[in-house]
Amino acid sequence: MIDRGLMRQPFLGLVLAAIIGIVTADYFPAITGPILFIAFAGALTGLRWSYAPLVFAVVGATFFALHSARIINTPADALAQIAGAQPRPASVTGIVTTEPKIEATGNASFLMKLHQAKIDGQDFKTNATVFVRWRGRPNVGDELTLFGTFQPIEPPRNPGEFGMRAYLARRDVKNLFIVRYPENGRILAAGKGCSILRAAARSRESMQRMLSRDLEDSPDVVGLICGASLGLRHQTRDDIEEPFQQTGTLHLFAVAGLHVGIVARLLWTFAMVLRLPRKAATALIIPLLFFYAAITGLHTASIRAAVMSALLLGGIFFDRKVLALNSLAAAAFLILLFDSNQLFTSGFQLSFAVVGAIILLADPMFVRFERIVAPDPFLPRLLFSRMRRFFAAVGRGLARGASVS
Repeated sequence: MIDRGLMRQPFLGLVLAAIIGIVTADYFPAITGPILFIAFAGALTGLRWSYAPLVFAVVGATFFALHSARIINTPADALAQIAGAQPRPASVTGIVTTEPKIEATGNASFLMKLHQAKIDGQDFKTNATVFVRWRGRPNVGDELTLFGTFQPIEPPRNPGEFGMRAYLARRDVKNLFIVRYPENGRILAAGKGCSILRAAARSRESMQRMLSRDLEDSPDVVGLICGASLGLRHQTRDDIEEPFQQTGTLHLFAVAGLHVGIVARLLWTFAMVLRLPRKAATALIIPLLFFYAAITGLHTASIRAAVMSALLLGGIFFDRKVLALNSLAAAAFLILLFDSNQLFTSGFQLSFAVVGAIILLADPMFVRFERIVAPDPFLPRLLFSRMRRFFAAVGRGLARGASVS
């Protein structure tokens, strides 16, 4: 019989089934009629009979099919086959999908989703995404036309070195497109991408202007402030990031639960000042949290924190108790449903592993640490002096902080 505690946390089993399906598909990718039939038939049966193992099997088969579809016979594979293994000149048209990072050489590097390409005089349409380097200044959502060279992405030269090829392959990017001169590219139309992302980009630029006010002569300081508050690492020079990497504090540039929690708290306080009803406040705060995640670049940690905060606020909206571990599993499930390749990224693994460890181990560790600093439980609290009560509160706070550190 299934434990009632597990029944109240259904996403734990669902995300485990999803992970099994994704890992299996990554080693043995295949999209076959029987697998799709099992997933479809199981879904229909699960609607009729609530049988947990059947539901988990359906979820596993569904994620197996989804991940297989995302890694075999993709548009990037077709483009890589056409472009070949040797550098080939080409003309492409597409939309910028990521925030351009300005390199030390002055080149802007970004991902661009193509609409059309021309190689050796042959025009063809494609939905492939390529990694572009161009000495221009595009923004997210700009439609560009570029003339340059398709090149394969080189593997790492040394063992243990970061592999750009493997990293981009997880984002279905198999080709590098080099534009040698600035005049070989031009912006056809500004802001043709997702309207929400464009609004987030404009909000980010406005925040950057406010944060950099009166600091125009100190670009390094501006880079640090924007990196820590908005997660804009691409604007921080490599020589500034290096000390943070060496000291293990580069996570200060990652927008995660702390940032999202602060924003959620500020928004909740603002809603209470306006005397909004609790349900109206939650309905207003949830989309704003996801908009803040979009402002900071939609990284895994910020999305995870936004989803968990949304589930917590959703419990307030529906008058239901929200369990932290189930909320964490729900966030992982939704992210994997959107992009199953996130499972193999270090950001996803570290973010969910750390938060999961805190949820599971914080309370037991707090009980152990509290025993060390707690006063004698047989002494009545009325006999404590004000100073003794103060030290007891400080010790309790230190025990709580140590349990999550």
